[in-house]
Amino acid sequence: MGPHSSATKAHLALLLYAFLISTSFPLASFLGAHYSPLLTTLLRFAIAALGFGLLLAQRGRLRWPGWARVGRFALISLPLTGFFLLMFIAGQSATALAMGSLSTLVPLFSCLLAWLWLGQRPHAVRVGALVLGALGALWVLTGGQPDRLMTGGWPTGNTVFLLACLLMGIYPLVLKRLHRGEPMLEVTGWSLITGTGWLLIATVLWQPELQWPDGAQLSAILWLATATTMVTFFLFQSASLVVGASSANAYSLLTPGFVLLLAWPLGSALPGWQVLPGVGLTALALVALLRLDRREQA
Repeated sequence: MGPHSSATKAHLALLLYAFLISTSFPLASFLGAHYSPLLTTLLRFAIAALGFGLLLAQRGRLRWPGWARVGRFALISLPLTGFFLLMFIAGQSATALAMGSLSTLVPLFSCLLAWLWLGQRPHAVRVGALVLGALGALWVLTGGQPDRLMTGGWPTGNTVFLLACLLMGIYPLVLKRLHRGEPMLEVTGWSLITGTGWLLIATVLWQPELQWPDGAQLSAILWLATATTMVTFFLFQSASLVVGASSANAYSLLTPGFVLLLAWPLGSALPGWQVLPGVGLTALALVALLRLDRREQA
């Protein structure tokens, strides 16, 4: 297989990755309104941890890594766990489109935090493209009317999810500081296992009303645990080896567009044509980031 064919397959895999991630937000909005966010996150992590545990066992890698490494994995899992918990809390009042739009801020947060925390000065084009993508997302979020944000168009869930995005922006920096060369399958598996532990502690402390999800809720949680956690992990890891992690992360800018496409079959009214300029801006930002990464890799 030639390099061009491999790159094409990697970009197609990332399109699928971005689409699957986009399905998280309508489901987060649905679950946030009908089921405990803490129990949702706990079940999602537990099911995904079980799946990764089986994969590790199949490959002969499921063994106790020692308390020191488990402690590192637990620290790595903290921002990841916090992100998903806050996402489901945000889903109680934030719309799927709002969360999908705000999620495009994650690469910008990571870029700026890497500059402030690790001293990694970003390329001006990268910052400009990420800001452009964020502006496009803001346009989509407000339906082409940014002044809505000043007139009560910003529910509490949006602020909660903005904090979640900040946590997810911190995640790759924490991973870079604490990763000691272990295979990513092992890091992800143990991050989910320790994340489940954090969520069990939170459940004991906050004692939400314990109830088993109904059929629709359980189906949504199973989809989140498998398709948007396990499948996206393998899509992202395999594709990022070909095109680079930076280019792979840039595909998150497509989230608002995919959430818009998902709105109609899920029963929501499609936004008007006014959002199209915002979708175009995020697509333009993605193209700029991919071209920059290609030049840097050359």
